[in-house]
Amino acid sequence: MYKTTNKPQIEMTATPSKYPQKYFKEKECKCCKKLFKPNAPSHLYCSQDCADKGWSDGYLKSTYGITQEDYEKLEKQQDCKCAVCGGDGFKMREWHFKKLVVDHDHVTGKVRGLLCHNCNRALGLLKDDPKVLLNAVDYLNK
Repeated sequence: MYKTTNKPQIEMTATPSKYPQKYFKEKECKCCKKLFKPNAPSHLYCSQDCADKGWSDGYLKSTYGITQEDYEKLEKQQDCKCAVCGGDGFKMREWHFKKLVVDHDHVTGKVRGLLCHNCNRALGLLKDDPKVLLNAVDYLNK
């Protein structure tokens, strides 16, 4: 799961008396649809787990056009391994949940698979050009 630096759910608090109704009504969690009592008007998720899933889903949808569920299917298809090197990957930042990043075609926007950061970066540095990559292979074989 991708995680943003959004405020943790537990820190989302407000003083109900400062609002016209003097309390916060129960509302549906944006992720699991369970009813919960929010601690602030901006409190949209019933738990930190749901918030992380919601933020991750929003990021994946807006950036790559896929859902968290799509990501998890790719991850399962690849046995949680990088599609290029077969490694486990690694977390880039302490707030990241996943070790593999989404690789996509920069021209079409189509998602190709999940890669470790290094393999994803290498493809980008080689301009996603198979000819350049093959030249690199030839160079290494010399």
